[in-house]
Amino acid sequence: MINKQARAKLYAYATKKLGLRDYTRGWMKGNCPECGRIDKFGFNIGQNRTNCFVCTYHPSPITMVMDMEGLSTHAEAWAFLKMYEGRQYLEPVIERLEQIDAVLPDGFKSLIIGDGLLAKKARSYVKGRGFDPEDMAYKGWGYVNRGDYYGYIIIPFYIGGKLVYYNARRYLGSGPKYMNPSIEDFGLGKSLILYNVDALAIQDYIYLAEGAINAETIGDEGIATGGKKVSNYQISMILKSDVKGVTILLDPDAMSDSIRVAMELCYHKKVRVIELPEETDINSLGKKKTLKMVKQVSWMSYNDLIKMNNEKGS
Repeated sequence: MINKQARAKLYAYATKKLGLRDYTRGWMKGNCPECGRIDKFGFNIGQNRTNCFVCTYHPSPITMVMDMEGLSTHAEAWAFLKMYEGRQYLEPVIERLEQIDAVLPDGFKSLIIGDGLLAKKARSYVKGRGFDPEDMAYKGWGYVNRGDYYGYIIIPFYIGGKLVYYNARRYLGSGPKYMNPSIEDFGLGKSLILYNVDALAIQDYIYLAEGAINAETIGDEGIATGGKKVSNYQISMILKSDVKGVTILLDPDAMSDSIRVAMELCYHKKVRVIELPEETDINSLGKKKTLKMVKQVSWMSYNDLIKMNNEKGS
């Protein structure tokens, strides 16, 4: 069994020396180091396997390092890999239920539909958070007039225009602040998705927030994790994208989590962690003040993040 540190070294070698990229279900993909065929080589650290689908070159990862570097023993190869630094290797998240077609809850109405008290209060809540209800309606936001989600704003998550999940935020009555579908409902949970995930394919620079409301405060470049604990799967989604830079804007009580995410990303993307004032978030600050704070913070190196973690993290 290869330990955590060794996996990190192999991952750094695969990305920096071989130019491989994360692909799917723990596999990395790129050009074969043996025959040179483009995008035909697979590399799986967790399974301790490699394979070229053209020339059938398939040594273990450490044996491949020996071949590439002209080394004679595994010990020499591991000693050689000590020079490679990079982010912690993330074990792939591959356990999920079969995905079910997502549907909006019973009683869902678009924000711009209805003249009753419930509809007016829903629009008033959205306005109070700084948004135009009509704009949010075009993004699929709505409210529910009956059933379990009565009194909740529904915030859909789409991938390529397809509904995959939704958040429910209470704006009226009593009950949990948030009430979201379970993994059994749609075959995936919030740790396997990002709000506005399509931004990863469109934007060069993104802002990572906790909740959809905070992401929408930023605008089209805002994405949201759905919580303070950013999952390995969500980090991998960002790593696999062509995004150049990530500004991390999690809530003030999630500073340690913000730094951890930045450390995972910093060898592959520009990163910076913004320390928001206590007892506030992006939405309460507003876009203008938030971006003003962002402009005052430079992109951070791994050493910058270590220093920040020693000062602010736990």
